[in-house]
Amino acid sequence: MRRIRVYLIIFIFLFLNLNCTEFETEKSVTPTEDYPDQESWDNNIYFQRDGKRLAVLTAGYIAKYFKKKHTLLQEGVKVDFYGEDGELKSVLTSSEGKVFDERSDMVATGNVIVKSTNGTTLYTEELHWVNKEGKISSNVPVKITTEGDTLYGDTFKSDPDLINYEITNARGTSDKTISIDD
Repeated sequence: MRRIRVYLIIFIFLFLNLNCTEFETEKSVTPTEDYPDQESWDNNIYFQRDGKRLAVLTAGYIAKYFKKKHTLLQEGVKVDFYGEDGELKSVLTSSEGKVFDERSDMVATGNVIVKSTNGTTLYTEELHWVNKEGKISSNVPVKITTEGDTLYGDTFKSDPDLINYEITNARGTSDKTISIDD
């Protein structure tokens, strides 16, 4: 009987010890860097240069990561671009985006559309805002429409109001008549 008690005590000790060890090894720790330092919903971010408002960004969900030095934008992104005169020049919409905090540059991704007040509309899947230059650009295919015109290209660079733009490998259709006699 005494022998059974000793075996039982040893068995219980080993069982508890193994269970604790297994529990500790199975425990997974999620790194804190995967979590944002700040979160907000239905908020705005203002971009300025020399005290003048350049853009106002709105997103359904904003997550700021201090160590990674960027801010994620999700649940619908909208950016209103303003000219030197303070007037609205164009509006960008996209599925999501990312702002690089040190430079205030941004990348918009997923169903990106930019509509300017002059009637020009840009469609692409990825668009970059370079704050220092005040320019937007895309290294993926783009489509630009104006009244009666549709233009496609492989890359694109422009001012945010879509007036002065460069497009590579441009092709498309137009309803305009041009004279070749000149």
